[in-house]
Amino acid sequence: MRQKVFGLAVAALLWTAPLWSEPATLAPQAARAAAARLLTEGYPRATLDVTAVLLERDPQDVDALILRAHAQRTLQDNSGAQVSARKAWQYSTEGVQKYEAARVMAQALSSDDRKSRAQLWLRRAAQVAPTEQLRNRAVRDYQYVRFTNPWSVKFRFGIAPSDNVNNAPLDNTVILGGLLFEDETAIPLSGVEISTGVDLRYNFNISRTRRNFVLLSWDQKRVVITDDDKPLEIDEDDFRYTKLEAALGRDFKTAADAPSNTVSLSLGRIWSGGDHLADEVRVRFRQTHKLADGATLNWYSTFGYADRQDNADRSGITSTLGATWSRPVGGGSRLALSAKLSRTDTDSAVVTHDAVTLGATYTLGRPVLSAVATFSAFGTFRRYDDAVYGPDPRRDDGAVLSTSLFFKDFDTYGFAPKVAFTARRTNSNISSFDTRDIRVSIGLQSVF
Repeated sequence: MRQKVFGLAVAALLWTAPLWSEPATLAPQAARAAAARLLTEGYPRATLDVTAVLLERDPQDVDALILRAHAQRTLQDNSGAQVSARKAWQYSTEGVQKYEAARVMAQALSSDDRKSRAQLWLRRAAQVAPTEQLRNRAVRDYQYVRFTNPWSVKFRFGIAPSDNVNNAPLDNTVILGGLLFEDETAIPLSGVEISTGVDLRYNFNISRTRRNFVLLSWDQKRVVITDDDKPLEIDEDDFRYTKLEAALGRDFKTAADAPSNTVSLSLGRIWSGGDHLADEVRVRFRQTHKLADGATLNWYSTFGYADRQDNADRSGITSTLGATWSRPVGGGSRLALSAKLSRTDTDSAVVTHDAVTLGATYTLGRPVLSAVATFSAFGTFRRYDDAVYGPDPRRDDGAVLSTSLFFKDFDTYGFAPKVAFTARRTNSNISSFDTRDIRVSIGLQSVF
């Protein structure tokens, strides 16, 4: 079938001549090719002339809209480029056209200093990319825009079914002064923990070796009890936990090849069961060293004060020192070892204690069930200063074993499911603090 030919006055360079030609009669596809060539060779205004005639013929000409958006962005008409790109996205049906429309929209938004919206459109581009090569290109663009964006947002969401969602002890009895007491509500209950959170960060005064930031974080955990034997005295709202924290800090290096440092001061408020539990002020410092053979060493320290609203004696200082060392171990796998020491000092013998946590994490280089598999084991040892529940001070020894599967190849808009299996066990010399918890958590994690 003969392609319909229409008259088109092309104010452009000819393919083989340096001078303007007489108005030529071109088929639509040849006109689009001419517009693309004009744009490539640095004639965006001529590209606008060609695409204007193409769009007069067919306002839903997606290729013409995409070319027009590129030309408008080149001429710093970012608003016009966004209008053209949005129409191209709306009218396009093919993967390549959808991809190019999303990508040029992101470029126009980024040039207009609307970096966060540009990141959303690059996630769209990665989602509709017809080839892995084009997807990787969108991901690289996303990472660049994220690096240049002073704003960043991180969301957290997880659902965790558990056989001890209320963190109750295995034994709900305690002996005080030779008398046996029993708490009928302190029994393990099955249910689901739902966790949500968001971090909003803004960077400013940015240079090659430093940047300042302000950070606002919000986290909440809610419990849904599914156990039919739930005592009437237990209310799900009693296990609701909320924390709001604001921080001011700086990321910096003393030289371009020096370790990375972060220092911050934060103020936080905690609610438990809907009631104001505590106010916190905390100073944090973190330093990261890049070692030979791809290894890293990360160490950190915190010093904070908690003002407890439920019991003034439980207000006090907590200091922490920790480190994590990791390195590749062949085949794409990676091993990480960590240690943490902490001390909590208050006027309450129930709270004052020392704690040590040791752990190891191993990430397999080869996929398991098409997922990135991570295995970890941690041990925590707490020693309390004074005897409260018997002749000896309380001693807790806990262990956590977990396995997670991150299905990064099943992402949607750059977010992929992550499933974790976790078993916790705490043995204490005070039986009412013996606990056990087995849960499966399901969440979403960003792939890029």
